[in-house]
Amino acid sequence: MNEDLIHQRFNQAKQLGCNFAAMRLPKSNDAYYFYASEVPKMLRVEYQKSLDRPIFVCSPYSAGDKAYIFMSDAVYKNNTCIFGQLPSQNTGSLGSFYESELNQNFYADKTFYNSYVTNIISNITADKFDKVVAARCENLHYEKAIDAAQLFIDATNKYPDAAVYFFSINGVGSWFGATPEKLLSVTNNAIETVALAGTLPADDNLSWTDKEYDEQGMIEFFIRNVFKQHGFKRFTVSDVETITAGNISHLRSVFNAKLTPDLLQAKLHKLLGDLNPTPAVCGLPQFEASLFIAENEKIERRFYSGFIGMQWPSNNLELFVNLRCAELFESHALLYAGAGITNGSEADKEWDETQRKLNTVKSLFKN
Repeated sequence: MNEDLIHQRFNQAKQLGCNFAAMRLPKSNDAYYFYASEVPKMLRVEYQKSLDRPIFVCSPYSAGDKAYIFMSDAVYKNNTCIFGQLPSQNTGSLGSFYESELNQNFYADKTFYNSYVTNIISNITADKFDKVVAARCENLHYEKAIDAAQLFIDATNKYPDAAVYFFSINGVGSWFGATPEKLLSVTNNAIETVALAGTLPADDNLSWTDKEYDEQGMIEFFIRNVFKQHGFKRFTVSDVETITAGNISHLRSVFNAKLTPDLLQAKLHKLLGDLNPTPAVCGLPQFEASLFIAENEKIERRFYSGFIGMQWPSNNLELFVNLRCAELFESHALLYAGAGITNGSEADKEWDETQRKLNTVKSLFKN
């Protein structure tokens, strides 16, 4: 990728003070840039027959089928303008993407986190849940001004199989990430989603246990039921495979279903609302796990474990679960990670798993 061009695009957005997003899809050398003078609104993500421009979407955790939608003045693919024209300078934060004051959150230490995990396991043993995802965040201080364009460049180089993004919304915040997990895609009227779970260090001695297979199987079972509830009688599921994202590996199977445009218009937002948040970031049963998280986790997940992505006038859509991510401030970053807790979990190992995930993002920050 052209690193000078990436810096130019990011600097242009800072000079304009506009809302801005950049995204590189997995296994691609193309970057897309979205410039919006109007602050994105939370709207429903749906199949639109009259979509007139490419859009970027970013959704907070547990927002169902709704997301902040960039109705951009201009969209670039690399150095080519594929829609509109750049906005005139507006009243945003000129010259910087970041709030100067850190937006505090709850920073769980190992004692708190292990107690939280132990509580989850006790509830699973009592048959209240099958799984709950326990999240935490860590505050990273940096000595010099963070360079969002360089973060984006380094992530695209280091994680070619991830969806890499950055967005900055005036009054909402700035986030960056490199996520391995697809939430939902639509290509030529075909829907695809994945069941992804299980986490182990990526090395030559990788050996999956029943704990990881059970966790992945729970998510696969959940997606099968959601597809059936929406009347998808003909869908395919791939065999379970191992994928690697940075320094960790996961188990994954892929679901595909072909729909007509009319069914997509009627069903897409409903399907998204039922899938999100997935058991990979929330738990099972979905409602009970969500309620337990809200009452016990203490951190504000914000955009962590929500979704990000792009939609095109052709109505092709690519949405990804927002994992391996950071909330950016002028001299700090909040890094977010979680671990899926099941009956076979051990608190110390789950803490170590979240640390590996945090380190995947932390390795991109250079003081």
